[in-house]
Amino acid sequence: MDISDFTPEQIDKMIDGLFAKLKIQRWKPSKEELEDEITDFLNKMHCCSLATCGKDGVPRISVVDYVNDGLNIYIFTEGGQKLKNIKENNKVAVGIGVSTLSMKAVRGVNIRGTADVFTDDMPEYEEAKKLFKPVFDNFLKDTGTPLNVPKGLSKIIRIIPYEIVYYHNNRGIYAAHWKP
Repeated sequence: MDISDFTPEQIDKMIDGLFAKLKIQRWKPSKEELEDEITDFLNKMHCCSLATCGKDGVPRISVVDYVNDGLNIYIFTEGGQKLKNIKENNKVAVGIGVSTLSMKAVRGVNIRGTADVFTDDMPEYEEAKKLFKPVFDNFLKDTGTPLNVPKGLSKIIRIIPYEIVYYHNNRGIYAAHWKP
């Protein structure tokens, strides 16, 4: 048996029962409330798992740091297989989550989106790079020198979501779906 064997109504009833046992009021936020919840979560986290898949069909997952601008995710990278995969297939997935082995503590997002890659000769790169100022400032503070990346090496991946599934059990939110 699998969850897909149940109707949406049956699943809702099971989830309502789960939250009742946890003594948490279930909440189904509006689109605007959900966007605020997701943005708040993304602002607090800075590490994600980025899943890509090239034309060979072999999936790759990379644990990377990110910054966000609202719901859009930005990743500063030197390249590698993830970029090769994105060139072949710009559909990506991102997972971000936290838990303390408690059902109440589950909070996270599953994001499906479209990735663009900006190189350091593009105006979009310079604009997106501004989002990484705290990262560069921390590097300077930690090392005493600015981060100098050779011209042409660094790229910025921008992920624009087309679907997000959000969980925040402690607030009664289970599998809330967001779409633009």
